[in-house]
Amino acid sequence: MAFEEWVVAHARISKKPHRGASIEDTLAFFHQLATLVNSGTPLLQAMKIATTQCESVKLRGVLEQITARVAAGSTFHAAASGFPEVFEFQWLEAIRTGEVTGKMALVLVELNKQIRDARETKRKVKGALMYPLILIVVAVTAVTVMLWMVVPVFAKMFKDMDAELPGITQAVVDASEGISKYGPYVLGLLIVFIVGFKKYIKTDTGKRYVGGMLMVLPSVGQLVIEMAMYRFASNLALLLKSGVPMLETMHTLTGIFQSNPIYRDALEHVAGRVASGKPLYAALQETGLFLPMLTSMVQVGEESGQLAVVMEQISPFFKEKMEGMVLKVTKMVEPIIIMGMGSSIAGLMLAIYMPMFEMAGNVK
Repeated sequence: MAFEEWVVAHARISKKPHRGASIEDTLAFFHQLATLVNSGTPLLQAMKIATTQCESVKLRGVLEQITARVAAGSTFHAAASGFPEVFEFQWLEAIRTGEVTGKMALVLVELNKQIRDARETKRKVKGALMYPLILIVVAVTAVTVMLWMVVPVFAKMFKDMDAELPGITQAVVDASEGISKYGPYVLGLLIVFIVGFKKYIKTDTGKRYVGGMLMVLPSVGQLVIEMAMYRFASNLALLLKSGVPMLETMHTLTGIFQSNPIYRDALEHVAGRVASGKPLYAALQETGLFLPMLTSMVQVGEESGQLAVVMEQISPFFKEKMEGMVLKVTKMVEPIIIMGMGSSIAGLMLAIYMPMFEMAGNVK
């Protein structure tokens, strides 16, 4: 029995706990919570069970605090609102909706589905962008190493030979000397710029101007708009199916688009127009930021009284278009990066070998 005991002791029954809190951990929690609540388990008991099954140390600590607050009489929404770094705004609004309408089981199932779809979409986008990013890093690294380590060797050789350098070679030598002298300063400035830019795009002004510039770029702008359409349609369907009134739904959508000031302001305008009695599709058209197909489907849904169903059916269409645009953009960028990388390397090699060919031609 010694072998069987060893197998039991070392069998991979459970994964090793980890410190981080990824979307996978959150999805696993909501999946278990939705299953338990949907099967009739009381919410507090379901939360306790799902918390013990969490493999993320960070998320488990957060869930234990939330569970304790719920046990003390707080609502799930109010307790989770204290941890915005873990629970996104739309998740909190969906939970609040489930508590207000008494449809927590339905809301958790729909929320779990939405988080899963968002995870898959993000995974596909990251996968599509990975190859171009690797090409860029390889190209920049190769050129930097050649200018920093290879070109100086040949530059010293040319100087010892007192050779007259062609213009392209002299430019490469000057660039190499510049990297050797000012490389650390340039790197420092680059780091400062990146850190500053990251802080800037987190501000409302930065999000507005950077997001606006992205929206007008060819292909990239279409991708940004398709993403907004998918986000709008999927969240509108979730909120309406949960029983949230239209006006409150629009205010919730405004909060969901908090990170996109242009669409946030547009939805605030839409909410005001809907409150004054204007149809949703007409208010969306006034903004000029929603695709005609979306506004047409909203009109169909409003006139038929099946807006939630129509939005649920149209959101996968925008999701597929968004994923297709990601592939299209990356396929367009890949040849440009490869050509740029090849041209850079070829230019450097040409600059190095041209003086050597000239010197060899002068030998009699």
